[in-house]
Amino acid sequence: MCPCPLVRLPVPRRIVLAVALVAVALLTLLPGAAAQAQTALTRGGAATAPSAAAQDEAMQTLLAVLEDEAARAALIAALKAAGAPAATEAASDPGNVAQRLAAATVTAATETLGVLERAGSELGRLGSVMVDLVDPATDSVLPLSGVLALALTILVTVFLHTGMSKLVARAGWRLRPPIGAGLVPQARGAGIVFLMRVIAVLLSWLAGTIIARLVVARVAETGQLVDSLPVAQSLYLNAFAAFGLIRAVLAAVASPDADAEPAVNPAAPGAQTIIYRNLRAVAGTLTQGYMFVVPLSQIWAGFVAARSLRTLTATLAALLALLAIRRISRALDMARGDRVLPGGGTGAAITAGAQVIWRKSWPAIAVAFVLYAWFIAVSRPYLVQEIVLTGTFYTLGALVVMLAGLGLLRVAPRLRAPMPEPLILLVPRLRPRADRIVSALAWVMAVALFLTAVLLMLAGWSLLPIGDWLDRPEVQAALWRVASALLVVFGAATVWAIVASWIDHRLRDTLPGRNVSARSRTLLALFRNAFTVALAILATMIALSQIGLDIAPLLAGAGVIGLAIGFGAQTAVQDIITGIFIQLENAINEGDVVMVAGISGGVEKITIRSVHLRALDGTAHVVPFSAVQTVSNMTRDFSFHVAEIGVAYKENVEDAKAALLEAFRRLRAIPEMDAVITDPLEMQGVIALGDSAVMLRARIKTLPGQQWGVGRTYTELVKQVMDERGIEIPYPHRHLIMSGPGMLPPPAAAAVPPDTTA
Repeated sequence: MCPCPLVRLPVPRRIVLAVALVAVALLTLLPGAAAQAQTALTRGGAATAPSAAAQDEAMQTLLAVLEDEAARAALIAALKAAGAPAATEAASDPGNVAQRLAAATVTAATETLGVLERAGSELGRLGSVMVDLVDPATDSVLPLSGVLALALTILVTVFLHTGMSKLVARAGWRLRPPIGAGLVPQARGAGIVFLMRVIAVLLSWLAGTIIARLVVARVAETGQLVDSLPVAQSLYLNAFAAFGLIRAVLAAVASPDADAEPAVNPAAPGAQTIIYRNLRAVAGTLTQGYMFVVPLSQIWAGFVAARSLRTLTATLAALLALLAIRRISRALDMARGDRVLPGGGTGAAITAGAQVIWRKSWPAIAVAFVLYAWFIAVSRPYLVQEIVLTGTFYTLGALVVMLAGLGLLRVAPRLRAPMPEPLILLVPRLRPRADRIVSALAWVMAVALFLTAVLLMLAGWSLLPIGDWLDRPEVQAALWRVASALLVVFGAATVWAIVASWIDHRLRDTLPGRNVSARSRTLLALFRNAFTVALAILATMIALSQIGLDIAPLLAGAGVIGLAIGFGAQTAVQDIITGIFIQLENAINEGDVVMVAGISGGVEKITIRSVHLRALDGTAHVVPFSAVQTVSNMTRDFSFHVAEIGVAYKENVEDAKAALLEAFRRLRAIPEMDAVITDPLEMQGVIALGDSAVMLRARIKTLPGQQWGVGRTYTELVKQVMDERGIEIPYPHRHLIMSGPGMLPPPAAAAVPPDTTA
């Protein structure tokens, strides 16, 4: 069986997709090189790979030609002459799309076969390379003292870094916040641990450098530190520092011990450990191989040995990367249900959907990337730094930025604005509005992070000249304009939240010792609406001007539109103007009982152009202010209950007045009624002599809006007192008198049947 881990991936379709992506990349990026490889294979036929000595001789010949100006000019002319017929032929017969695609496919396949053959030959040459390395007759073999110095440097750096890593692990355990502490404490602790890991790497590197210099000085018998190190120690220390920093970054992204130290990655601890260990193996192979082993082998055994070891390093790193993809994919699939995304809302839904799409697509993308990187490293090693390394670092940075954006979206609904406790107690309504502003700001930052990740990835693979764009003054000015516009919007939202929360707090009349008047509630509500509209318009205009748009035409157009609306909607303008004067005169407030336009009811709402009334039967009326000619407010300052009582003509008027006073005394004896009655009973006496009754009037002064309840109770008490004292309250009745010659006789009495029982 093939030991390649790629064939054991859980989804074979990922391999097919990966191979397809690699083929597309080869067809897109390497057509000229593929054509050259096809020409070389056609000319060379099935010849075997040249020996190492032949390759060295050919390289020396090529160097001699390049150093000679005349020979170099002749070579360039010959190459141009050789390429001219092909270019002419291609220009004369471009072929259709199918032919070009077939030709590109053939050249790509030929290029791939050539790369595989070259890699196999270089890997097969490793045996002779190792013989050259251990041959004591070779001039480039490292002396025993140099080997010991290098070994001592390696031992010191590894020992110190291992000990410091244990100390960092203990410090991370102490810095770990409690469960459920949130993202900010976790990020703070993870940042501190990351800095400690970087310091540990730097201290170990410094100690290794000092030890290496001491050893070199000891070998040279000078007893003093030397200014420079041998190449072997320098290469190792550089590789050690690079690998240590990469491990620190990997540990910050995927913690090797998420259960015992702060971690910002929401994945399960076991999955994070697998991710860290596998990526560490790949990173270690690449850094130690390309920064230490390959350069050192080139110094010891020449270019041929370095090329073989470079191919071996690339192949081993590719195999480890494929194995890491398989293991990480399995770990993430198994840990999918370990941690549930907290919270809800749109941000959590978007984050969950993005995670599902990413989990299904990233293995194929990773396999394609590994195969493409291996292809470049083997076939064109001079492009590794320009294409593979740059693209890899930028891609990793883009992934980190994208993960940060996803995490920000996940926690956006649960973010809380930092506010001092006295301010929260003073304005309680400010907290929810401030939280919504912070959540919106988190959304904007998440979108900015997503765009940054895309731009980083495009810049890393040289698909778009992002760096050149950012260097342009107009692009920088545009970015500053967008940032300033966002700051204006954020400042306007903050001001609105403060003002609206203060108004809402003032409108609350449930606080102890506070009684907000109806006029204050009405004016504050109208001020809040007007302030919101004015602030929104002002902030929009300023933000547009900051972006760079000329708002003068907008203002002119708004003036023209306002003038047209004023002519076409005169009734609406009249509503607004009348409403403004009604509010300035304090004629109507929320909670009043008024009569306007022939409609009476309680005022539920007042806008800038209408008043909303609720009638006694529950009917809601919306009366525009343009229809209001007279306002009758029945609950302003105080109210009166007017009692008009009728008594019979035969009754004594003074007795009737005494009965009314007794009823008022009993009314004041009720605590609920006494609390709303402000003055004694105002007895006005006889006001009219009716058809069947003498009319008496009395008035009771009450608090605003309390006259109806007081009147109902007082009327009931008057009836009780009148009944007790025998005072007749007449009611309309009719007497029918029938007399005269045409009068009908009374009905005869019914005949009684005789008693037959005797």
